[in-house]
Amino acid sequence: MIVRILLAFSLLILASCGSRTDLVNTRHLEHLYEEKTLDGTTMGCIWIYCEAPDYHLVADEDEGFTCVDDVARALVFYCRDYAARPDPSTLRKIRSLAEFVLFMQADNGYFYNFMFQNGDINTTHQNSVPVPAFWAWRALWALSELNLLETAELAELQNRSRRAMEKLIKNARSLCVNESEYAEFEGVKVPACLAELGADQAGVMLLALSNHYRKYPSELVKELMLRLGTLLLKTQYGDADTPPHFAFFSWRNYWHAWGNSQAYALLRAGRLLDHPAFVEAALNEVRHFYPYVLKEGFLHEMKASQREDGAFDLSISKFPQIVYNIRPMTLATLEAYDLSGEQAFLQTALQMADWLRGNNPAQLPIYDPLTGRCFDGISSASEVNRNSGAESTIEALLVLQALRPYRK
Repeated sequence: MIVRILLAFSLLILASCGSRTDLVNTRHLEHLYEEKTLDGTTMGCIWIYCEAPDYHLVADEDEGFTCVDDVARALVFYCRDYAARPDPSTLRKIRSLAEFVLFMQADNGYFYNFMFQNGDINTTHQNSVPVPAFWAWRALWALSELNLLETAELAELQNRSRRAMEKLIKNARSLCVNESEYAEFEGVKVPACLAELGADQAGVMLLALSNHYRKYPSELVKELMLRLGTLLLKTQYGDADTPPHFAFFSWRNYWHAWGNSQAYALLRAGRLLDHPAFVEAALNEVRHFYPYVLKEGFLHEMKASQREDGAFDLSISKFPQIVYNIRPMTLATLEAYDLSGEQAFLQTALQMADWLRGNNPAQLPIYDPLTGRCFDGISSASEVNRNSGAESTIEALLVLQALRPYRK
């Protein structure tokens, strides 16, 4: 009974938030924010882990307490926030977070990921070495968002970040140069280079390159965008009537919800380059696969095997569910709505985002607009992870930030 009362109360709070009430509450993100001065430079850090019930920092002995992955997420959020509503405190965070990202770049152009509390860079953890991996492409995305801002106050920082991006883009141009080679996994054929890199990572790369090309157009960047986008098209399977309904697989013969930004990236790149094939493929996933995900009560992961007749056998997992599953689909659907004007896309985006409000298997609000906390996820229909670390907090804010223009 108590749980039901609390649920009803939380839903009432959310429902009562009228059009003049902003659901984007950065209070908890500011709680996760910490500054360090290293080599005379102020750097912004974001706690990776923050545990209930008092929401204290938990540093991992093997990883550290902050990372490029999450600082980059925060930088994307604050850059977009500043573009919409300039504020000196936001500008300060943009500076400090960008300084952290730049500090973490290795000599080879890639990025270390984790930092310990004493300010030492973790150079040995498998998810912190400077190689072509998610944290490198998130750094590129964040720095590209920084460079889109039109303010003289950031000019020097933008110049330094542009040099950092150019080093990484040079590395990226050496990836996936042979587009004709394929690898096969349980009957599913995918481009060989994406079997290692992952289509999900290529999507983040394409998203960052679109920003970079918008600000600094060049034929070399355009060629790389077209190469990556064309490879992503080769990871799309099914059709309107046949599962998996135009889904872009994430890695090998797997689709997973987290970080699956291919449709969002293809829509933005396709619009920018006037490349209809990218747009059509992305719209197909949004129009046909996302409603399927909603009908199934949200999905976490799907493994595919392809039979000789071409049909797919799909093994589906619904849990865990995290807001990092929801954000890529919501942003892609809003992009589809902006491009096409189809009202159905806006309704799909709102349904996706309602996962935060309680439209989820646990039937519990995951985001609290009064504190800005977002729970770390749903482990099952009856189990919620009430910790609130960097990833869940920032991904929720990115969803709500994107929805601001569409609230009545």
